[in-house]
Amino acid sequence: MNTLNGIIIGLLIGMGLGLWFGINIGREVDIFSNPFVEASLADKISDKASSLYDDTRKVIDKELSE
Repeated sequence: MNTLNGIIIGLLIGMGLGLWFGINIGREVDIFSNPFVEASLADKISDKASSLYDDTRKVIDKELSE
């Protein structure tokens, strides 16, 4: 019975940590940061600007290579 309790507690802790780290990896933030904190407006703007820059760069490279 003691072994079963240890396995169940280990699974619960593992699922909790996996969820915590998985959310942070999905949001592309530091793995140990709080996953429930909303990104600031500056962070959102920076992410959108870098995404726009990358997309524009790909289109320009594609057009110049043809």
